Amino acid sequence: MRLTLIAAQSLDGFITRHDTPGSDFASAEDRAFFRAALRDFDCCVMGGETYRTARDTIRSMLMPERLRLVITRTPAAFSYDSLPGKLEFTDKTPSQLVAELRERGLRNCAILGGAQIHSLFLEVGLIDEIWLTIEPLLFGEGTPLLARRTSAQLTLLSSEKLAPSTLLLKYRVKK
Repeated sequence: MRLTLIAAQSLDGFITRHDTPGSDFASAEDRAFFRAALRDFDCCVMGGETYRTARDTIRSMLMPERLRLVITRTPAAFSYDSLPGKLEFTDKTPSQLVAELRERGLRNCAILGGAQIHSLFLEVGLIDEIWLTIEPLLFGEGTPLLARRTSAQLTLLSSEKLAPSTLLLKYRVKK
């Protein structure tokens, strides 16, 4: 199974602007890239905070060919939103979750955030690639890409201009 962390961030490394949740700061070009890129994934994983922030958008875009999983300490609290095979909530560890996804025959999973989820999957060596859009913005504070100190070595696979000042960088995580 291939796991790809996908995120947009400011030039100074934040995936949210100050205390405002979500990635509303991302350019139209990044949003178009993101929608197109997700077509190649059969599942997406996010944390409870990311889900709460984008709940209405996520629920309006559910597709039978893509499972959306939300990792939360309290999956029962989201039982009203659960749609088996489309939108599921779990408290499994990343390793347990990946094993289950493999058993279900899924092959390409997008890790969509936030910082806690990014860190959880990166710390246990499950991330294969990181696709990072760098927006030409400086926030000075906000949610960083990672929630905790970690060490990972990356190899640049490609760089692409999405807009005159917006870059998409794709990296492979060295294992």
